[in-house]
Amino acid sequence: MTKKGAKNMLYLVRHGQTDWNKNGLVQGQTDISLNSTGVEQAQALAKRFQKENIDVIYASDLKRAYGTAEEIAKVKNMRVSEGLRELRERSFGELEGAEIPLLQEKFPNLGTDWKEDLPLNIESLGNMQKRMVKELTNIMTNHQGEDVLVVSHGAAINVFIHYVTSGENGTGKMVLANTAVSTFTFENKKWAIGTLNDASHWIKEAKSS
Repeated sequence: MTKKGAKNMLYLVRHGQTDWNKNGLVQGQTDISLNSTGVEQAQALAKRFQKENIDVIYASDLKRAYGTAEEIAKVKNMRVSEGLRELRERSFGELEGAEIPLLQEKFPNLGTDWKEDLPLNIESLGNMQKRMVKELTNIMTNHQGEDVLVVSHGAAINVFIHYVTSGENGTGKMVLANTAVSTFTFENKKWAIGTLNDASHWIKEAKSS
């Protein structure tokens, strides 16, 4: 039920670790599952949200994001509402599966270059930002006054942070940790930033284990 007159709260979360993360490979939209550490991170994240109010959960349709969302849904006795293609990671085209240093060597400014025309079928930052802003705005508009959790990907979340902060943070300035949480409010069709890149749930879990 929509809570009239309340702000929309968005919890925007990066997925847990995969073997490709661990081995420094470019994932993009290649559909890689969580590894054992990633599952543990997602479970620690789920504990964090156990007592938080969450009305609806969405995720990218890629396994690593959807699987992370499912761990949260379990402890909340909920289900993931939908896996959405528009919430996917940036497509790195023909370079997916390559080692990250090779990508950085070939395209040293790829993470900060906003040109629309890129080689090797690499998605532009602008296109990724447009689809993320549109989809997240649609989700929050459809859940007015509700608290929404969305699991997506590092580069995709960073371009959204870049949009909300007018370039002061996000793309080119921040590396998001696996299962890091960033928060936003959406009120009167305007976004505001809350916390950024909070992975304290995993740091505490790692220290205690």
